[in-house]
Amino acid sequence: MDKLFTLDQLRLILVSIFSPILAYLTPTGNFLVALVIMFAFNIWCGMRADGVSIVRCKNFKWSKFKNALLELLFYLFIIEMMFTIMNLIDEEDNSILLIKSLTVVFLYVYLQNAFKNLVIAYPKNKVYRIIYHLIRFEFTRAMPSHVQGVIERIENEIDKEGKK
Repeated sequence: MDKLFTLDQLRLILVSIFSPILAYLTPTGNFLVALVIMFAFNIWCGMRADGVSIVRCKNFKWSKFKNALLELLFYLFIIEMMFTIMNLIDEEDNSILLIKSLTVVFLYVYLQNAFKNLVIAYPKNKVYRIIYHLIRFEFTRAMPSHVQGVIERIENEIDKEGKK
């Protein structure tokens, strides 16, 4: 009995289908790789915060990992969808700018969450806490306590003058 498709024919069909798709999505490849790298860093920091032991798979929760993976896939889908829509309306030049902006926003969210997890995992490490507050634009919390007091006093004086 003859097989419907040989393995070589199936390979040729799959290559013929996926090659044009991958060629179309090539301009967004670096953005997707950057997002996956930041995703991995975020996952690692989250595992540190949850006390996950990689050797023993202790405290690992598949549900959290699944949700994080779905979030990453959703981000990737948004990026590719916006790239396709911008190309469909003949805005190829602006599509890369849009994709770059979206990727930076997603990277920022991942970085912020990663450092939040590092602060949880290492509560005595001041460097992680300062970086976390700087990333969140909470500059007064990132500064030493004596500088915070000066800033709060100046803000109170400005508020009093503004009320007059």
